[in-house]
Formats: sequence, C-alpha cells, structure tokens
Amino acid sequence: MPHIDVHDLGRVRTIASVLGRYGFGGLLTSAGWEQYSDETVKDEGAWPVRVRRALVELGPTFVKLGQVLSVRPDVIPPALVLELQKLQDDVPPVSWEEARAVLESELSQPIDEVFAQLDETPVASASIAQVHLGVLEDGEEVAVKIQRPGIQATIRSDIHILHSLATLLEGRIELPGVYTPVAIVQELERAIAQELDFWQEARNAARFRECFFEDQDVVVPRIHRRWTSSRVLVMERIRGTPLSQIADDDGRLRPIMHRLVDTTIAQIFDHGFFHGDPHPGNLLVTDDGRLAFLDFGLCGSLTGQMRQTLVSAIVSMVFQDAETLALTIYHAGGVRGRVDLRAFRAEIERLMQKYHGASLSDLSTQASLVEFIQVASDFRIRLVPEYALLARAASIVDGMLRARVPETDPVELIRPHARQMMAERLSPEKISAEMLKMVVQAQGGFKQLPTQINQLLLDLERGQLQVGVRNEDGDLLRAEIRNAALRISLALCAMALLVAGALLMTTWSPEPAGWPVLFTVGVLVVLVAVAMWAGLVTHTLFGEQLQPSAWTRRLGLLLRFFLGERGKPKA
Repeated sequence: MPHIDVHDLGRVRTIASVLGRYGFGGLLTSAGWEQYSDETVKDEGAWPVRVRRALVELGPTFVKLGQVLSVRPDVIPPALVLELQKLQDDVPPVSWEEARAVLESELSQPIDEVFAQLDETPVASASIAQVHLGVLEDGEEVAVKIQRPGIQATIRSDIHILHSLATLLEGRIELPGVYTPVAIVQELERAIAQELDFWQEARNAARFRECFFEDQDVVVPRIHRRWTSSRVLVMERIRGTPLSQIADDDGRLRPIMHRLVDTTIAQIFDHGFFHGDPHPGNLLVTDDGRLAFLDFGLCGSLTGQMRQTLVSAIVSMVFQDAETLALTIYHAGGVRGRVDLRAFRAEIERLMQKYHGASLSDLSTQASLVEFIQVASDFRIRLVPEYALLARAASIVDGMLRARVPETDPVELIRPHARQMMAERLSPEKISAEMLKMVVQAQGGFKQLPTQINQLLLDLERGQLQVGVRNEDGDLLRAEIRNAALRISLALCAMALLVAGALLMTTWSPEPAGWPVLFTVGVLVVLVAVAMWAGLVTHTLFGEQLQPSAWTRRLGLLLRFFLGERGKPKA
C-alpha cells in the first residue's frame, strides 16, 4: 500500500468498509484492499445513487469531494453529475467556542475589539465553513464566514488516502475519457485547495464586484480585507429574499430572471469572468428588486481566445454546422493521440439531431451543454476545466429560467447578444485588426525564413541532416519481436542444454576422482536447462510486470510508504 501513514489506517478501513457495503468491492480488490471490504452489500440501487449515498456516509469531506466532481462533466459521466448535484452541503455546526477560537486566532485580537455584535448561532453551516451575522464597530452589518476547525487536516488526510487508492488503481481499471484515477484526485485536490483558501474567494468577489460596479441592477457584497484571512472571510451583509423563495406570481420574478440571463452573457463575453455556481441559494433579490450574487468560492476565467471559441461554437449551433462545431471543440482542447474526426463529427451531428435540428433553443436544455463536454471527453479531447464549469453554470441558469418562467424563450433573450457578438466579430475594424495581426506574425516568420533555409542547406551539404519518424505501433511491434526472439533463443538454448545434459547423464565414469564426473556435469546442465525453461515461462506470463521502469516505480512507492510525509520536500 503506497505511502499510507500509520495514523490513516483506521480511516482506510472505514472508507474500504463503506465502499464494499455499497457494492464497490471490485475497486477494493483491484487496489488490494479486499481484506477491509464488507461482503454485505447494503444498497442495490443504481450505481450513481450508491456513489452519492456512500459519499454522504463517509462524511463532510467526501460530500465536498462529490460537490467538486458535480461541476466537472468532463471527468465523470452525466448520470453521476446529475446525482452528485443532489448532495446537500448542510452539516451540524461546530460549537461557538470552537468557532470563536478560530476567529480570534485569525484576527489576532479579541472579537469584541472588532465586532460590536456577533451572533453565536450560525445562519448556515456547511462542510468547510459556517456563517455568522454580526455588526462591526463602525455599525456596518456583515456576514462572517468561519472555517471549521481541523477541516484542513481532515481533508489533507482523506486526499492522502485517495492518492494512495488512485495510485494502486492506476493501470488496473480503465476510465472513460482522458482522466486517470491519479489525475482525477489531483484535480480534486486543486479545486478543494482553492475552496479552503478564503483569500481566493475574497479575490473572486472583489473582481466580480469590479466587473459590475457600474451596473445599478446587480449587487455584489464588499469584502473587508482588513479582517479577512485564509480561514475567515468578512463581507458586507446583503439583505434580500433568496431567489428560490420568490413566488411564481411575484411581479419581480420575470425581470429578475431576464436580468440573470443578461448578467450571465455579460460575465462570459464582456468580462471573461463568471460565477461558477449560480444556483438559487446563491442569488438574492433585494427589496428594491436588484439581483445580488453570493458565495464566490467557485468562479472561472476566460481568455480572449476562449471567448472567441465560444462565439464560434454558438454560430455553429445556430447554423446547424456540425463539422465547424466539431473542429472548434477539437482545436479548443488538448488531444491525446489520434482523434477520429469523422466519428467525432458524426457524434456531434447526432447530438444536434437529438435536440431537434440544432437550433439554439433546443441546444440550451440542461443536459445538452453538459453532453457536448462529455462527448469531447469520450474522444479523449481534454478541454480546459473552465469550459466544463461554464457549461454547468449555464445549464443551471437555463434550468432555472425554464422552471420558473417557462413561457420565456431563451433564444429571444440571447439573440440580441448573439447578433451584437457577430456584428463585432465581422466589423471592418475587427477584421482589419485580425489581418494586421496576421501580417505582423507572417512578417516575423518570413524574416527568419532565409536563415532557416540556409541552415537547412548547410546541414544537407555536410550530411548532418537527419529525418526521424516515430511510430508508436512500430515501437510496440519491435518490442514484441525482441521479446519473441528472446523467448525463442531461451527455448533453443534450454533444449540444447537439456539434450546435452541427458547425454552426459547416460555416461557412467567414476574415474579419475572416484565419483561420476560426467553424470554430475550432466545433472548440472539439466538443472540449468530447467532454470532457463522457468525463465522462459516467467517472461511469457509476466513480461510486462518485469519491466525495469515498473520495478523502479514500485521501489519509489515502497520508500514513500516507509518515509511517509517525511520523504516529501517541505514547502
């Protein structure tokens, strides 16, 4: 078991027992943890449901892991995405004494010197933090987010165990898409590390507030950086009604939903920075009818090139151009190995036909956007995480719009923005700027071209020009031929030695030492032949496991197991 610390063994048994009871014993067997598995399967429901229930039973850390995965349709199947979105991040709060200790430790002074009032009972409690309402000394109402004591150590331990399990499963199970077990855990570790750092959330909120500072219809809480740390976040309190509690017959609902769509479009195409989890609990409607955003722990950034890619994707959907959309997705992602573009285009076209002719209104259902991301993953096209996060955020907004204001056509809300984006993209100024950019780039290339041609001709004249072709299938074929030649050689040598040994054993000659010399030599030769046969069988059955690189990897894992955290370099 690679680098599992002794103090983690109890938690390992708990995790393995829960996984076994929910019918995931195959993972334990593959990882060599079958001794911890409970053979009694507790739940025989659909596997996504069993995953969600197992995460809930494993506690707050794994609930948070499930929530992080629920926004990554490029990592897990759509069925599991929908199931993990049901996870409720609502756990009992820690005592006020524990929360107060964390708060005073981060403030480095008594809370009475900072707050004129601070409620001891939290208004919300989640797996990572809980929120208390209070009033600063200057009279401003604030919301104080306090990280649960010990949560970082708990999550670190569980991530450590998941790394070990993923390492053991690496190469033993095949996952769909482009992610391996280790890569999935690494993605989770990065995402949770950001959520544990409240400074990151503070920066996200400040940037979002700056984007909509001049928009009188959008409210973003102000962050009090003086009292904020990596474990405490103090922000302006926004009074309002959660969007989920606005009645369908409330006159404010329709304009608020339209404003949410407009704001989402502006986040993506105007600012390149978007709220990654705009569910109704993170949206408030103020008493004067403005839209307020909360909880900026999950946000995404889009570069100019990424925004241009999204414009191309929307245009392809509108004009029902599956080939252009397939090429847009292909060029937007990183590719591992060869992609069958014809099959990929056919799959994109199938999705367009599935959603009734690929009109933008049909493609804006909650499942469709996520499904396009999943298809790219199935063809081993690795998109940047922001695209997956954006697809999920847009699906949430679209789902709310269709559920709360079903008579509203999303296309009519998006059409003016799409028309404006197309006009800007095809404007003479934009085209001339793009042409100028291409000319500048081409000029640099042409300036280097004579030097490169001269160098090529000199190398060719001196015989120093080498052309190399790498074929992975050819490399595998050569390796198989080498292995086959080695086995044939072993077989021939073993057969020759066996025959020679047998002939020597038939000769009985006690001279000159008084014991059968030739017979003894024959026995030794036969033993050598038997050893060679054993080596031949071993190489045939276990040749892949006997590679030097595999043994080096196992040795490294063994050293990490004994050294534990001490073997890691300190930050």
